[in-house]
Order: sequence, then structure tokens, then C-alpha cells
Amino acid sequence: MSGALPLRGLRIVEYARDLPARYAAFLLADLGAEVCALRDGARDRHPVLDRRKRILEVASAAGRAAFRDADAVLADRPIDGDAPADVVWCEVSGWGRRGPRRDEPYDEALVTALAGIQTFQWSWSGRPVWLVTPIVGYLTGMLAALGVTAALFARLRGAGGQRLAVSALDAAFTLNCGRFVAAPGFEGSLSEQGDPYGPYPTYAIYETRDGWLFVGALTSAFWVNLATCIDRLDLLSDPRLPESPMSPTTPEAKRIMRAALEAAFRTRTTTEWIEALQAADVPCGPVLSRAECLRDPMARAGAHVVAVDDPLLGETWQPGSVAEFAGGVAGARAAAPASVPAQCLDGVRIVDFTSFIAGPFCPRLLADLGAEVLKIEVPGGDPFRYVQYGFVGWNRGKRSVVLDVKSAAGLAGMRALVGASEVLVDNVRVGVLDRLGLDAATLHALRDDLVHLSITGYGRTGPDARRPGFDPVFQARCGIMRAQGGDDTPVVHTIAYNDYCAGALGALVTVAALYARDVHGASQRVDVSLFRTALIDQAADMLLAAGVEPVSSGGRDHLGPSASRRLYRCRDEWICVSAVTDEARTALACLAAVASHDDAPSGSVAWALEAIFGGLTRAGALAALAVHGVPAAPCLRFPELLDHPQVRANQCLVEIHDEQLGPVVMAGPSIHFERTPMIYAGGAPRLGADTEDALRRFAGGARAS
Repeated sequence: MSGALPLRGLRIVEYARDLPARYAAFLLADLGAEVCALRDGARDRHPVLDRRKRILEVASAAGRAAFRDADAVLADRPIDGDAPADVVWCEVSGWGRRGPRRDEPYDEALVTALAGIQTFQWSWSGRPVWLVTPIVGYLTGMLAALGVTAALFARLRGAGGQRLAVSALDAAFTLNCGRFVAAPGFEGSLSEQGDPYGPYPTYAIYETRDGWLFVGALTSAFWVNLATCIDRLDLLSDPRLPESPMSPTTPEAKRIMRAALEAAFRTRTTTEWIEALQAADVPCGPVLSRAECLRDPMARAGAHVVAVDDPLLGETWQPGSVAEFAGGVAGARAAAPASVPAQCLDGVRIVDFTSFIAGPFCPRLLADLGAEVLKIEVPGGDPFRYVQYGFVGWNRGKRSVVLDVKSAAGLAGMRALVGASEVLVDNVRVGVLDRLGLDAATLHALRDDLVHLSITGYGRTGPDARRPGFDPVFQARCGIMRAQGGDDTPVVHTIAYNDYCAGALGALVTVAALYARDVHGASQRVDVSLFRTALIDQAADMLLAAGVEPVSSGGRDHLGPSASRRLYRCRDEWICVSAVTDEARTALACLAAVASHDDAPSGSVAWALEAIFGGLTRAGALAALAVHGVPAAPCLRFPELLDHPQVRANQCLVEIHDEQLGPVVMAGPSIHFERTPMIYAGGAPRLGADTEDALRRFAGGARAS
């Protein structure tokens, strides 16, 4: 991580058992905070998550002193006493502060079951799928780190210390903010036509002569490039096929396109196809295991994977830093606000020059935190406006300004808006801003305290910097697909996990850079890449050392790793069982009435439980498990989420008014602040609705084109 770390000088205490809070502290340490991790034993240490942390015994004098000196505390365990008035205190839980499950510990599988994620994962059989990567736990940690940093920024501006809460349940709905949407005439998922290969035939994995690759021809331009590359231009004029890869299609059209691409990709090796596709400017990537990714020379050369000396393991290979920081121009400090902020980012104006998912999701989180977000769109609008309900989820609370930035007038308007804003966020390809006349020197001249975040595919430097990249390219390249598929076919995750994580990490580093600017007087240029993110967002599993390798533990329509942690079909629906303690496993064996310790996912205990649950309704099975003290949850479908008591009690879904769609039910607040709450200004803006007002206020009435 080049450049000065933005959170240097801050002292954070981590008091946690589970992944989310430990991961949040890992992120804050990576951004320069001094993190003291309080543990019950010195051996309770993870080589990746605990790098840069100081590990202390919780009962030691040093541990008690750490609490007294802390700026912020991250905890998923009860702590005696009240928090000092100036401390930011973040409570990280599994299920939220209210509802029937509020006192239960974090359990990734049970949360993903109840939140509908297992049911919505594509499968060959149509059944729910146990996810190998704890995607909810990692995003929970990102949101907790964002919440702490935003609260510290608000404290800097007069808000004082405060408590905040983040739960895995909140994070699960945040991961689905573009998919779990209900409105008059619409209810459900936006990704129903996909399968484990991918959502569209041109945006899917394919078997090659010697392995697998993902091809990402998501747009019409990329589809033309792909058809040209495989010498099948006839597909572009076939009347049976849709004009655009993302257009609704028929089963016949999907079969035709899939068959044509399968036949083509089997003719060459993965390496040969990657070279050909990259030359044709088609987003693509090889399907690698996690170990192969950590050994990838390109990943190491770009510092996406780095060597770290571990005191016990020796040389290890781990994910690199969260982001790349550059700049640090001294003397740039924003003026203090005139009053105590009502929200964390009150008074912060952001120019949002992004599209698709990863880019817009970042300023959407910043808008939730109180920033004024001006979404700059070209005259045709964000390409994802056609996904109406998803667009609301990724762009709520923003204002839309249409500018033809290729024209002199539009560029002048853009420059004026940047000059009147504290943050610029973009996700255009490397070099595009320079060609538009918005290079680093120009941006600094427009505003010397500007925080400029770029969300890229591969980073701003290196041989791949200018290549296009979408979320599944890095699911493939960084081992997520192979881990889920195990020894079977790799699996594309339904949730655009890397997109959401890149957006969340982008929001985190943006607020951290704002904090550094106000404290240290330095503007910052920050880069978050999908490649870097796809390693960071599975950090606990990304470790390579002598005798230590990541494993791929999934399988075809994976039901779970053991009989005691598995999905089971009932007479009507599915349930998720997660017996992680000896007591719970013993109780489960008692329920199965099998005198066996066979915990294999397809062993004697599992077979007995399949027979028992298959004869019960879901409600009956859950009741029987509750009597025996075995943790379990229903695998819910989207309509069931709307009225579930745990969801309703924690406001995981809220109703907002969208100017075009009317009342829309969607994901609620991802972070609950005591003093500076997330408040929604409404749905997504109409295209260009705020152009005239924004140009009048900030650009002297300049024209849009």
C-alpha cells in the first residue's frame, strides 16, 4: 500500500470471537490504525486476519489499558461497564438487536438460510445450496469497519463518541439490495434466468481443452467482439437470438448460444483462449483454485498477493492491501462544519461518475451516510437503468445530472461540479479520465483537497490495467468458483459478491481518506480494484505456506460439509442445520436415533436425518430441532422474508418512495448509529432530474452539452 496510511494514529480495540468483528479490525489495521486484539489465549491467532495487530490477553493489565486508551471498540462479546463518552463503540452480532434470535451467536449458514441467500443461489437441481465462502461474514466486517470510520469522522466534526450496531442479518440484505425488491406488480429476484454456469450464455463459464474459463461479454459491444473472436458472426444476425446479451431470452435462444460457445471453447486450451479473448477486448479469466491464484505470477507482480513473514509459518503468501493510496498533498484541509452533523457525512458532496454495480454501490453507501451524491450520467444514462428495481437498490438517495462530457460544455460542467465537491468516485477504464481532460493534475487544480477514488478491474498500473473486468472474472481467477464447485464443475455465485465488496471497501477507504485529510491535511488518490477485492473478501482462506494450502471443499449443489452442518429437505421446504458444539451434535445424533459418530454429509447419521425430516413439514422439523437444542433455520424464499419476525424486528426491509416506481420495499439500513443515523432521501433519481439545479448551484448555469 503506497502513500501514507489514512487511519494512522487511531487506536482500536477488538474483543471478538467470530469472523465479522475480527475481519473489521483486520481492515482497520490495514488502513493504519493501531489495533489491539484482546484474546482469551495467546494461541488464538490467525496469520492473515491478525497481521498488523497487537495480540493481548484480555485479563492482562495491558489489555485493560487498551480499553482506556481506545478511540473505538469492535466487540461481538459482552463487555462490563459503560463506554466513555468520546469512544466509538461498535457492536457486531449475528442477528441484530431485536427479534426472537437476537441472543443467538453469529452462524454464517443459518443467516444465509434465513435471509434467502441459499435458496437464491443457482443450482442444477433447483434446491438451496450451502455456500463455502462466508460472504455474509466478510461483508458484515466491511460494514462494521465503515461504520467505525464514519463515526470517527463524525466525532472529528463534533458528534462525539457513539454506539453503533452491525449484524450479519443486515449485511445479508445489503448483499441483496439490488435483488430483494418488492413493489406493486413486482416481487422477487432479478436473476432468475441463470444457472451455475452464469446468468447469460455470453456471461458464463465454459470448459476448454484443458480446464475452465469465464467469458464476460455482458454488453453488446463485448458480444460483437466475442462473436468475432470465435468466428461466429452469424450469431449476431440470427433472428432467434436476442439483440443484446442482457435482453430477456427464450430457452431455445439460450440453448443455441450456449451450444455454439461450448463447441468453440473446447477447441483450444485455457491459456490460448485467454490470449485470444484479451486481444479481442473481451473480459475473461481462467478458473483457478485459491492456491493457484496465490501462486499466480501476475497476482504477485501486481502486489495483489504479497509475501509476509509469519513468526510461526515462516514465509507466507497472502492477499495484498485493501487499497492503493497515492498523493498526500500537504496543506489541504476542509473547513470544520458550522454545526454538529446529523449524519456522519453531512456536508460532504460527492461526484459519482460510475455505472453498473460496484461503482454505484460505493456512493450509494456514502449517500446512506448523509453525503450529497451527484450521479453524473451520459445522455443515454447508466446502462443498468434497464434493471429498474436493481437500479433503485444501487442508486437510492442520489441526484442525477446528465452531462455530455465529450463536449466542451459538458466537460466544463463536470469540472465545475468536481471543483465544488469533496469526493470524486469513478469506475471508468484506466486512461478514460485523462482522455476527457480530467487527469490528476487538472483535478488537483480544480480542488486541492479532493479525495479521488477509482474502482477498477485490475488496478491503475501494470500490464492488465486497461483491461475490462466484471465481478465473475475475479470469482473465477481468485478461486471462489472453484472452492464452491469442489471437484465438480465450478460455480458462478448468483450474488455479485466482488462487486458489492469493492463498493463497500470503496466507501470505507473514501471515508478513511476524508478523515486523513481533515486530520493530517493531505488529499488522497485511492484505487480499489476488483482483483484486489476478490482476494481481500476471502482473506481468512487465502494463505499459502510450507505445508499450508487453501482447500476447495464444495461440490455439485453442495448441501454442506457434514451431517451436523447441512441442508435437509422436509416434506414441503428445506431447512439448514448447524450443530457446531459437541452438545448440539450429540443432541442431533439422539434425534436421528443412530448410535454412530459418522458425521459425513452422506453418512449414516445424514441418511437417518434425511428420512426423519423428509416425513415432517419444515415447521415440524424446526420444532423438533428446537426441542433437542439443535440450532437450525428455514431456507426462506423472497416472499417469506417480507413477513418474517426476525426481519421485521430489525428493519432489514424498509419501504421507500421512488419517483418512478412508487412505494418500493427494499434493504434497510446496513449500519445502525446511535447519534448519526442513516436516513434515506428517497429512491433512485430520474435520468437528468437534477441537471439544471446542479449546474445552476455549482457551475454558474453552464450547459450540459
